[in-house]
Amino acid sequence: MGKTKKVLLVEDEVITASALKMGLEELGYQVCPLATRADRALLIADKERPDVILMDVNLPGGINGIETAKKILALFDTKILFLTGYHDDDVIAKINALNPLGYFVKPVSALRIKEMLDKRL
Repeated sequence: MGKTKKVLLVEDEVITASALKMGLEELGYQVCPLATRADRALLIADKERPDVILMDVNLPGGINGIETAKKILALFDTKILFLTGYHDDDVIAKINALNPLGYFVKPVSALRIKEMLDKRL
C-alpha cells in the first residue's frame, strides 16, 4: 500500500463515525480528527490534507455533504467516497456528478470501505 493513507471522516452520527474510525485504524489507515459539520470538514481538510474523505451526504448546519465535497474538491487534490442513509436517484446523480471514488448506503463496514479504497486508490 506504500505510505499510510490518511482518511478524513465527515459524519454527524458520532456512534457511526466512532465505529468506522476504529475499524479503519485497525485496518492500517491514519484517521484525521472527526468532522461533524461542513465548516469543520473544510478546516480539517486544509490542515490535514487527507488522501481520501468519507463524506456523509446529510450534514447539519445548512451545507450538505455534496456541497461540502464541491468546496473541498475546488481547493484540494483529494478523493471523496460518499456515505448516504438512503438510495435516492436525485442524490446519487449529484454524487456521481462529482466523480467520486464511489458511494455506500449506510450502514457500511470499515472492511467494505477498505476494499473500495484498495481498488480505486
